[in-house]
Amino acid sequence: MYEIAGHRLRKPERSDVLALYDVKNDPEIAAMLVGFNTGYSTADLESWVERHRAATDELLFVIADREDRAIGHVGLYRIDHRTQSAEFAIVIGDRSAWRKGLGTAVSRKVIELGFDELNLRRISLRVLETNHRAIELYCSLGFVHEGRLRRAHRRQGRWIDVLVMGLLIDEYRRLPVDAIAIAPDREEVFGER
Repeated sequence: MYEIAGHRLRKPERSDVLALYDVKNDPEIAAMLVGFNTGYSTADLESWVERHRAATDELLFVIADREDRAIGHVGLYRIDHRTQSAEFAIVIGDRSAWRKGLGTAVSRKVIELGFDELNLRRISLRVLETNHRAIELYCSLGFVHEGRLRRAHRRQGRWIDVLVMGLLIDEYRRLPVDAIAIAPDREEVFGER
């Protein structure tokens, strides 16, 4: 368990199901995330908690507030020790926690654990091209645009491109400890259409 920015990173527990139900069934949040849909039942989320608690190829934390209520989750998925790589993802469902540095702080901690504890050499992620706030966060953490999956995700009746971003260990090691980089120009991230 880790204390970060007045919140706690801990393993998911069965008692998180009702709070996660609200996060995972929020249409506004689902519309921002790759592979995220609404329509989860409490039974689905009980299975989700158990599956992620038992998974051996991921490092998943619930983000809990001061009252120990789950407001989201963050983690490394598909950890491959052979290739020393993993995929990163984060969701914060409590809107009052947005734009206060929590996403940056917990993301930095998980990335640090990936490189320093799990001996990863590469962390990647996928993000909807329409999720500008997440792209800004990822760029500030040192992730770089590596590719585009054209019309790879459907949201609200339209096809959306998915951006692939990555961070290598040597890039991570060069980042200033407390600096948050300015996100690159939108044209640099999104490319020409």
